[in-house]
Amino acid sequence: MSTSFVEQPAFLSEVEHRIDATLSWDTEATWSDLPVMAAAARHLCLAGEAKRSRPRLVYMFGIAVNASADALADIAMAGEFIHGASLMHDDVIDEGTMRRGRPTVNARWDNLTAVLAGDMLLSEAIYGLRRWKRPITEEALKLVAAMSRAAMLEAHVRGRIDVPEQQWRYIALGKTGAMFRWCGRSVAWLADDMEALRSFGQFGDRFGVAFQMADDLKDILGGDIGKDRFADIRNANPSYPLILALQSSDGLRRDIEAAWKKESLTAEEISRIGHAVIDTGAAQQAYAQLGDEIAAAIDALGPYRERPGCAEMAAWATMMWRSFATTAMEQAG
Repeated sequence: MSTSFVEQPAFLSEVEHRIDATLSWDTEATWSDLPVMAAAARHLCLAGEAKRSRPRLVYMFGIAVNASADALADIAMAGEFIHGASLMHDDVIDEGTMRRGRPTVNARWDNLTAVLAGDMLLSEAIYGLRRWKRPITEEALKLVAAMSRAAMLEAHVRGRIDVPEQQWRYIALGKTGAMFRWCGRSVAWLADDMEALRSFGQFGDRFGVAFQMADDLKDILGGDIGKDRFADIRNANPSYPLILALQSSDGLRRDIEAAWKKESLTAEEISRIGHAVIDTGAAQQAYAQLGDEIAAAIDALGPYRERPGCAEMAAWATMMWRSFATTAMEQAG
């Protein structure tokens, strides 16, 4: 069955159904002998706040090349499982307590459960691709490796005030761009479309960087439901706006360097530094760069840009950029 006959809500419902069925422990489809493992995975993967950005991308890529909805649903589920595993592991590293509007797996259970449930999600993601072309699975394995390298580098730059923008970009490509690239290229492999393989992959890289910029901006500007504002400052994580701010103010560099040497920061200290970052104009600079990244992503679609699916994808990307306009202008004022 091609995507031409499946509306997006029906497709997302099917992906949701497959996630639910795979993570059930009371059926023959169970992948876990321990109910707590499945419960932890369900806690994250079936959270009502999940945006399902990756399945939406897979669907829109699929519309553009008229790919099989059955195959797209498996790719979308695998993407959600790989993403979910990375979130569980990140929350252990960050000692996060809230994710998607509810306690993180490590907070609800413990670090052991979060790490091992994440590992099981990775295994299930790869297994779920077994029916489709081998390059899809091979590139999924490369995706996990790229995400792991990026996570390791991100951990190593914690607390550093001298991180260059290019290093941030490498991390963003590994954390987010690699996933979006895989989503696009997997769909192109389904359709045996080599031109789409290049165009969709390039879109994924640029849109993934833009997506990470947007995530970093949400941390500074607020408004990300279910997550604490200024978490990157608390975690000594040099996000994109922080890197820009550190480059523009020697006084702020000294303040942040001193703060990140402390064992912990109070809520008042975190808020003060966060607003000092905003006062440098870094959020507005990041917002402008976000627009450039999205424009480059849309341009990368090339001849597919006006096709159904890709046209909606371009509109979605543009809407993401514009959604920051009001907040960015308020902060600038």
